[in-house]
Amino acid sequence: MRLIGGAFVIALCAAAGARAADLPRAYAEAIAARDFGRLLAELNRQFDVPPIPVSEPETVYPEVAGRAGAQGTVKVVLYVDERGDVGEVVIADSPGWFALEEAARRAAYTIRYRPATRKGEPVAAWYVADIIFYIAPPDR
Repeated sequence: MRLIGGAFVIALCAAAGARAADLPRAYAEAIAARDFGRLLAELNRQFDVPPIPVSEPETVYPEVAGRAGAQGTVKVVLYVDERGDVGEVVIADSPGWFALEEAARRAAYTIRYRPATRKGEPVAAWYVADIIFYIAPPDR
């Protein structure tokens, strides 16, 4: 498989205290309403210091997506445990390409974090990030 474009992650916010198996209802409702401002506000209430990425995602631009010219941003909601490992990934928004969603999901699991903290102690946290897929223009 040939790398056709690139991808990178922009961290947006984090939230601590939820269990990986339970995307809190308020978060799910905000995602369903595509109200990402409300989602960020809900998340930001629950931590002192958000998780901090300490590694880049291992991304593979899907060949089928590249051939179709598919690109865009996949917004993911991640559960980062107390050790900084991603335990769950929820696709919150995407450009509508399943191949990009699956590539973003796989990439999100490869990112390592310094865990969120509350009162100086590491805590599990929900975290929102954008994984952006783009096709670089040809060199001229």
